[in-house]
Amino acid sequence: MIFCIRCVFLTILVLLFPIRLQAQNLEMAEADFFEDAPLVLTASRMSKPLEESPASVTVIDRQMIASSGARKLADIFRLVPGFIVGNLNGNKPVVTYQGLGSEFARRLQVLIDGRSVFIPSFGGVSWTNLPLLIEDIERIEVIRGPNAVTYGANAFLATINIITRDAAEDIGARYSITASDNANPEVRDAYFRLGYHFDNVDWRLSAGSLSDDGFRNIFDSRQTSKFNFRLDYNASNRQFWTIQAGSSISERGLGEAGDPTGEERYMDAGNQYLNITWEQVRSKSSTRLRLAYTAQEVTDNYVTDPFLFNGIAITTAIDFDRISNRTDLELVQNEEFSDSFRLVYGANIRKDRVKSFFLANDRSYHEIDTSRLFSSIEWRLGRELEWILDFGASVEESSYTDTSYSPRISVLRRINQNHMLRFVASRAKRNPVLYEYEGLTVFTANMVQPSPFPDLDVVTARGNPDILPEDIISYEIGLRSQFDNRAIASDVKIFSYKLSDYINTEKFSEPIYVSGTSTPLGVLTSEVDTTFNEDIAIRVNGIDLSFDTSPMANLDIKTGLSFVQVESDISNIEDSFPQSTAFISSEYRWLEQHSLSASLYYFNDMEWVDSQDPLPATSKLDFRYSYIFDKITETQIELIGQNLLEEYEDYFTENINEKIIMLRISGGF
Repeated sequence: MIFCIRCVFLTILVLLFPIRLQAQNLEMAEADFFEDAPLVLTASRMSKPLEESPASVTVIDRQMIASSGARKLADIFRLVPGFIVGNLNGNKPVVTYQGLGSEFARRLQVLIDGRSVFIPSFGGVSWTNLPLLIEDIERIEVIRGPNAVTYGANAFLATINIITRDAAEDIGARYSITASDNANPEVRDAYFRLGYHFDNVDWRLSAGSLSDDGFRNIFDSRQTSKFNFRLDYNASNRQFWTIQAGSSISERGLGEAGDPTGEERYMDAGNQYLNITWEQVRSKSSTRLRLAYTAQEVTDNYVTDPFLFNGIAITTAIDFDRISNRTDLELVQNEEFSDSFRLVYGANIRKDRVKSFFLANDRSYHEIDTSRLFSSIEWRLGRELEWILDFGASVEESSYTDTSYSPRISVLRRINQNHMLRFVASRAKRNPVLYEYEGLTVFTANMVQPSPFPDLDVVTARGNPDILPEDIISYEIGLRSQFDNRAIASDVKIFSYKLSDYINTEKFSEPIYVSGTSTPLGVLTSEVDTTFNEDIAIRVNGIDLSFDTSPMANLDIKTGLSFVQVESDISNIEDSFPQSTAFISSEYRWLEQHSLSASLYYFNDMEWVDSQDPLPATSKLDFRYSYIFDKITETQIELIGQNLLEEYEDYFTENINEKIIMLRISGGF
């Protein structure tokens, strides 16, 4: 399908004018547009109805998560227009918005209860190793577009904020057990939760394990154990404390038989966090202070069997071990001066520390300090406050970059009780990660004797301390509409953005040096991945559409579409954007005990930036049937089927998604 941006603008104009004419005939007794609206916080740090958000927002609620039947957190984002989910292997999901997806998806900011889980060494998110269980999630807010004004650099293409449930919502005990048939992957999952209430204190303890053997004929199994604790304390004087802590330990299969530098092996990874939040709420203001600490550790080292390099037999010690930790302190102040004027402002200080011989060719910690100031105002104008002006800006600097300024201005216009129009212009930066800025990967090639050469230092990757942050300037026009007491809702977003100073890597020949000397051995050279800013502009135009309806009280249908048109001088960048993506998800409930849901996902042909494997257009069908046979304990049995259409290739052509049937039993006591 060839997407025509002009056609889309004309379509919106055609839609807008009849809507405005029709609005004159609506009965004023109809429910107010903002009554009982779902509230979102992520877009501006001000609690607002979804319709008043100064950016495009998708909310995935608890019911949608359950009806999807997803057991991998990353799979949930298939329910967001324009989002693409792939699997580098069976234990490494990758998520991106619209395109530019790679193993280390560095252009998404991912938060859990406001705590960033972005990895400072390579970038991206380790979805498998996050100490988070799907059963503990209340909802997910996704900002589709730049949001650096609120969450700083790396809130570049999109921002995901995963919000967990208050401890008071999970009093008592609950369990679930999930198992699959003998197809790939063979699944064995378990979950247990215990919650307790005493006076002004509520706490929840949850633990779970996830196990599967990945794709067929690929060494990519995983065994992950997760633990989480949350305590909510309602103190005097309207003060609230939340203490969260968690840990995750995983063993993952990696490598490929016959690859001397990537042999089959197991990698161990750990992830721990502590998140402490204090908040005081007053009649017209609130103050929130958050201290978070996140630590991640990977153990992955081995010695290769002898292999040939430029005709010479060598072995080498591979040391992929790495440790990173992040300390984050944030203060946020909300002020409501009147019904028409609100203000939020705050500051954030963050310290990242990374130790990795593979990344930096030394065994010391490398530190990245980041500080940021941010503020947003909301000003309502007009006789009936039908206009909303939202302006925000952040100022940020880090050890790697000069001071950067990220503004956003949003103008919203309530057309009538059912329609809200928005115009958004924003700018954001994407700071380089450690590997891009000062990375230096050196392997010592140990010669298999007898050999005429001494041991050699082989450089395979080099960062660039002169690198600039990526820059994006984005514009969008959006229309959100709702009818029949919110039984019908739609959102249309037309967008255009330009990405410049694109950070890329390219191989350059470089001489190999004798170990411990500065003397090059001229007869051998290596190909070195060197980081640099590409002198190109990536222009993306497109449209996102979502449509939700509940034609009956027991039937929900949600759909999403995205079309894009990309211009770039680099072919694999254009190829990373499928021209269209779509999903439709529905759930039908009857007799208060039965529910049946189905989800169909689709994306056009594409290739991930770092795979260079063209993938054909793909369709994926999942279903879930649930039967509650004890209402008191909410004991239920679920039958879940995934990939029910033809098998399809995923990320690489050798990754084949097969049909899988799972059975889940859950209940409480």
